[in-house]
Amino acid sequence: MATPVTNEGAAALPPPPKVHRRRFAVFYATLIVLLAAGAATGVHMITRTVVKPKPWSSFVPLTTTPESAVREIAVHVQGVYKDAAGKDYATVRGGPLSVGSDPAVLVKPDAKSTGGYKFFDGASVEYQICANTKAGNCAFTSNKTLTPNMSGAITRRMAYELALTTFHYVPEVQNVAVLLPVVQKGQKARILVLTRAENKDPKSLADGLVPFDPAKPGNLEEATKIAAATDPLIFHYSVTSTSDSPPTPVYLLSPLLIKDTASVAKSAKKP
Repeated sequence: MATPVTNEGAAALPPPPKVHRRRFAVFYATLIVLLAAGAATGVHMITRTVVKPKPWSSFVPLTTTPESAVREIAVHVQGVYKDAAGKDYATVRGGPLSVGSDPAVLVKPDAKSTGGYKFFDGASVEYQICANTKAGNCAFTSNKTLTPNMSGAITRRMAYELALTTFHYVPEVQNVAVLLPVVQKGQKARILVLTRAENKDPKSLADGLVPFDPAKPGNLEEATKIAAATDPLIFHYSVTSTSDSPPTPVYLLSPLLIKDTASVAKSAKKP
């Protein structure tokens, strides 16, 4: 008789695997910490105060070539200086330093330089400030609402702003010359010249300029400060040319010296 089949003596099944409760508890705790940290970071990013650097100026040229940027600067500065009625005091033109259609150079007397003259190195640009009057001669003398002192403050500050803005936005330019209009009868031609080497590169345009309201130019204190800031940059000038062939047009600068007043006084005494 066959022996009945039974489960006795069969190998016991392995026990079910234990659940690693401790390991999962650590995982969940870590996840909760990470989620909390992420939430805190998100709240900080939303509520934090972002400190943006102060822009150098509210104006930035949109064009990229030096020539177009200079013209854009001229139009912008022209629009900044308006009278109480909202009209531009002047028209400003900008471009390469030239006489007619020929490129020109800036030259000034310098006893230490070869030949007694110093030629300004590097690229130069020229701006011209021309009063918006019916006279058609660029002079501010026909504007009866402005005294020479007022006109001088307006045009000198315009010229200085043109120079500072050009140096900040047009790195190719090394010299800026601004042809200034006559502000009183009998005045000689004047030009404001600033080189990149002489430019103090203010942190912002506002830091480099004397506070001034163009619509109310009668403030004597502001006019005096503008004059003091720009006096070292103002020259008389004449247009001539070099002796080489072909000749190069030259803006010959003539600084006003104390000794020059002696000859003026002597000529004034003549009947």
